[in-house]
Amino acid sequence: MLNNIKNQTKSIINKINSMNVKPVSLHDLSAFVRQLSTMCAAGVPLYQAINTLHDGLDEAQLKHVLFSIKEKIKSGTNFSECLTEFPKVFPPLMASLVKVGEITGLLEKALTKYADLLEWEEEFKSKLVTMMIYPVMMLLVGTTVLVFILAVILPRFVAIFSDFNQALPWPTLILLETSNIFMNYWWLILIIVAVLTVLLMKYYKTKEGKSLFDKSILRIPLLGNAIHKSLLSRFSFVLSVMVGSGVPLLQALSVTGDTISSSVLSEYVKAIAKNVERGDSLSKALKEYSFFPKQVVQMVNVGEETGKLEDVLTKIATFYEREMEIITRRVVIILEPIIILGMALVVGFVAIAVLLPILSLSTVVK
Repeated sequence: MLNNIKNQTKSIINKINSMNVKPVSLHDLSAFVRQLSTMCAAGVPLYQAINTLHDGLDEAQLKHVLFSIKEKIKSGTNFSECLTEFPKVFPPLMASLVKVGEITGLLEKALTKYADLLEWEEEFKSKLVTMMIYPVMMLLVGTTVLVFILAVILPRFVAIFSDFNQALPWPTLILLETSNIFMNYWWLILIIVAVLTVLLMKYYKTKEGKSLFDKSILRIPLLGNAIHKSLLSRFSFVLSVMVGSGVPLLQALSVTGDTISSSVLSEYVKAIAKNVERGDSLSKALKEYSFFPKQVVQMVNVGEETGKLEDVLTKIATFYEREMEIITRRVVIILEPIIILGMALVVGFVAIAVLLPILSLSTVVK
């Protein structure tokens, strides 16, 4: 009885501690897993390896989590069970791989595979951010210039134009009205934008909202194609890591479906897992969904027949990663002139709206 109460109390404390834990950065997690896999491969005992990494860490959040984990391992808890208590720090995929590694006695291999996956994801996101920095900066600069014109420049011309005893050109009237709305109701505009943002975020967090968003974004020309390629790349790489770590295909598909961010692909993967459970091969299950191109189905089929599914999936992931980069560069190249043209049109319209009444006034004076 007393032991049960103690166990329940421990469980409650662990849940409270895990709720207070915040996620760590992808870079910190990747570095930790890589270092841990290297130490385990060198023959360092798991507890000693985690203790050493804990002592050398500067990141407070991960350091706190590792302290809890090494104490649990010291008391006899499996490493995989420790990871499941901190889902915000260690994704379910890592816990699944570690559990398989513990069962097969190949923990260092499982950790190495997961380190490869984290480094691939980090590099993938870094490339994407690098390609999108320039157009995003241009948008920010353009928006700042427009706000400066409406809030600072135009109000100075309002007094001048109000003294005119003749009708103002329609571009000038539009600009003045826009400036008046912006100056008098800026607070209302901010409230509307904030409310709409909160409502959209709440709707996105619902199952229906996320599904609608994920389906819609895949239909956008070029951008949707780039996202499609990136999803195929991630699906292939995650599945290759799972299969290469010794995870049974059915379980690998189940975990992969849960780790995919797109609800569209996640549903497909779950349906594929059901078909595989009924006895279909992976290639046959993939063939039923147009989301997966024919070349993917054919390569997976070759991988199954030759017993090299892991290698084939890795090659598919690499291929679609390159395809995604090419398409993303095209999107950026197309966006740049569109943004520049948009900024030029806005500035040109403002210049015309300001100069027209001045020119008409000079004509009257002459």
